[in-house]
Amino acid sequence: MNISQCYDILGLKPGASVDEIKQAYRGLVLRHHPDKNPTDESEARFRQISDAYQILRIQNIKVQKITQKFDDIYPEDAVSAYEQAQVLARKHQYEEAISFYDKALERLPRYVNAWLKKGDALYHLKRHEDALLCYGKVLQINPDLADAWNLHGICLSDMKRYEEALESFDEATVLDPTHAPAWNFKGVCFFTLGRLEMALDCFDKAIKIRPEFAVAWHNKGGVLLKIGKKKEAEKCFEKSKKLRQ
Repeated sequence: MNISQCYDILGLKPGASVDEIKQAYRGLVLRHHPDKNPTDESEARFRQISDAYQILRIQNIKVQKITQKFDDIYPEDAVSAYEQAQVLARKHQYEEAISFYDKALERLPRYVNAWLKKGDALYHLKRHEDALLCYGKVLQINPDLADAWNLHGICLSDMKRYEEALESFDEATVLDPTHAPAWNFKGVCFFTLGRLEMALDCFDKAIKIRPEFAVAWHNKGGVLLKIGKKKEAEKCFEKSKKLRQ
């Protein structure tokens, strides 16, 4: 698929802006998402749209790198503070790590990785509201980060805000249909809400993307057990156990 074909698939003229590409992609993906229109034709169209968007997104990233100005490069002290924070976070010294993430953010308020990792540190400290603010900041800066939407959803799920969490996981899987963890966590939300068939579908998607995903196999077993398919559930639990060894 060449660049010109990608623009055609999204209904755009060559040279469309990043915002126009995003807007066209979101509109088409919501219309053709297999969860809303479960047909073979719709699923094929959905894959085609997703592929076209990913190609154009990567193309734009390459262009941005080529045209990057010196002023856009991270200051050395901000990078140093971030690296110190990372060392502390790996040692589970989250409070100390947060202070260094803050130092990095003082110099670089739009330092996405610092906001993201600060959110992770706060999440580990069970400061969910604060973590949610950090993930929200990441998404303000770059709303196309599937990983950030996934973490946003996990945080909301832990706060028992399941419907909001599902919206975040939807964003993650629309942006990256191959994001296995997001499909898995989406399935966990559906399971908690008692929507078992939808949960099963999500776990199946996660496993299809990543066959060695032990947690997804275990979660699929939990759904099958709940709906009375004990033998199938046992196979899933056994598969999960083997993958963990």
